[in-house]
Amino acid sequence: MKRMSLAQLEQRCQKPDHRRVGNWMARRLIRPAALRVTWVVAPWGVSANAATLAAWICGAAAAAALATGSIGGWLLGALLLQLWYLLDHVDGQLARLHGTASLDGVQLDYLMHHTVNVLVPLGIGWGLFATSGSAAWMLCGVCWATSLLLLSVHHDTRYKAFHQRLKRLHGTLHVEGGGGGRPQAQPPIPASPLRLAAWVARKSSEMHVIINLVTAVAVAMLALHDASLALARFYVVCATLFALITAFWTIARSQSRQSAEVEFAAWYRLPPGQNLVFREGWWVCEDEQTAMPGQSGVSGDSETCQPHSP
Repeated sequence: MKRMSLAQLEQRCQKPDHRRVGNWMARRLIRPAALRVTWVVAPWGVSANAATLAAWICGAAAAAALATGSIGGWLLGALLLQLWYLLDHVDGQLARLHGTASLDGVQLDYLMHHTVNVLVPLGIGWGLFATSGSAAWMLCGVCWATSLLLLSVHHDTRYKAFHQRLKRLHGTLHVEGGGGGRPQAQPPIPASPLRLAAWVARKSSEMHVIINLVTAVAVAMLALHDASLALARFYVVCATLFALITAFWTIARSQSRQSAEVEFAAWYRLPPGQNLVFREGWWVCEDEQTAMPGQSGVSGDSETCQPHSP
């Protein structure tokens, strides 16, 4: 493949809203850096899946380095996590460049994310357990990993629930492209103390923030000759508490607001004058006039979806 200029490559590989959507680190640093990596490797015929697998290996290796429970292990783990985050952007750019973007590639990318979200906290917890002999650190790692997993699969399981309903559907729904929300720019930092605390807790559980905090802790331990890993212990306690609170609050709020039903109704619209009802194990689209008395359902004219029997 003939090597393009960076300007040509950016137009071909970057998402249209890459300068506006996403966190600051991705917008300002990682996407431009990943574009240069893509520029180097594209003529070699490297596939998007190969980049995803390389990122996967880096994430797993970072967890193994952190599991050594040493300052050197933390420094190496931090470096590998930064490389993982970089390659995690290269794979999408390669897919757009080669025209190979697919649902299977996206699924592989998500599998890699979920794996790293679990392995990194487990590696950190194991390292502190191995150096201290206290099983409490391993428990922290498990709680932290479980919380991150719950946060990362929260939306994935919602869409699996969508598919379960669609598989048991008699009738036709119209897909409203972008109805469930298109990518949006980062909202401003909240001003009220309570909302700010919630924002900090949520941000601390995002992997790009974890990567940078692990890097900062590793560098600080090296500078302070913190052989006992006291800074690492303090960080793990805070990260575990924040992740636990954020995970349970996110799930509880979603359930109380019936967010899955609301989003389903935004994506999949009923034809006017029809209801969606649950009857004899099937979801049925039927005219309002033929609906059974007392049958719960959703009107084709409604903006939101009400909860139904599972």
